[in-house]
Amino acid sequence: MGEKRVESGLSGVHGPSLLAGSVAARKVALQAIRPALTGRDWSLGRGAAGRLSHAILVTTGRGHLVGPEPRLEVSGPALVWVPPRAAERLHLEAGASGWLLAIADDLLASTISGNVESAVLATIAGRLLAVPVGSPEALADLAHAFAAIERELAGATRGAWTAVTAHVALVMVGLWRASGIEAAAGRSGGPAASILQRFRHLVELHFREHWRIPRYAEALAVSPDRLHAICLRELGRAPLALVHERVAREAMLLLERSMLTVEQVSAHLGFKDPAHFNRFFKANAGMPPGAFRRETARAAANRTPPPARHSYADWP
Repeated sequence: MGEKRVESGLSGVHGPSLLAGSVAARKVALQAIRPALTGRDWSLGRGAAGRLSHAILVTTGRGHLVGPEPRLEVSGPALVWVPPRAAERLHLEAGASGWLLAIADDLLASTISGNVESAVLATIAGRLLAVPVGSPEALADLAHAFAAIERELAGATRGAWTAVTAHVALVMVGLWRASGIEAAAGRSGGPAASILQRFRHLVELHFREHWRIPRYAEALAVSPDRLHAICLRELGRAPLALVHERVAREAMLLLERSMLTVEQVSAHLGFKDPAHFNRFFKANAGMPPGAFRRETARAAANRTPPPARHSYADWP
């Protein structure tokens, strides 16, 4: 009694839901946490798939995160989001139950991208959050999303990647609704934070159209110089670099997980000339798109982490 049991795996998550042959399962790991007679610990570190974020649904019981100072206490029912390196370990007391989900950076980027609410989801992805689940209906919806991810990973059927990212998005929407983070960010960050959030939203809508920075600035009702100054001060990168990172990230995701040819990826991202796309991609990824696709396929076969890049959650 009282002895802690440390559970490890992709990131402290393991179980029959992990399926080596599934692309989605190489990017996500999930464990249902059943009540136990002793306290337990899970590592929240880097996994085989690279940088990992964690979503934790505590349905009953109590626990805490080890690593942040002061220690973050959790009392169920609650939903917790842990960005990469934000905490070292999850401890749950005897009798606690719930779900623990680990998500690789590229699947998280796929979850966030391509929808009009990407700005607020990215804000959530970069924050350490622990929010109470306020109603039985909300708890049932979240538990359903976690259980659906488990079924998708176990089944390894067609469309698993799309289904998993959809359910991860539902978990993040649950965090958004419970946390009030969007309003808090606007109050605490002032005009600059608001401009950055709106800029990201516009980039998400228009990066395939190759808007120039003055057009973004006009849509934001600020000068290009002011937008440039805000991006440099808050993020350390110029607006054009941020737009290029978004285009490059989408290209990497398409090359890694789709069956589109390099020419089709180029056209999908709004490049009129595949040669221009090749030069752009090499400048941003360090290698031509064909070489990148071969390297990521080889890394997936060997189950080694891909090279570290800017996370899509680096934006505010």
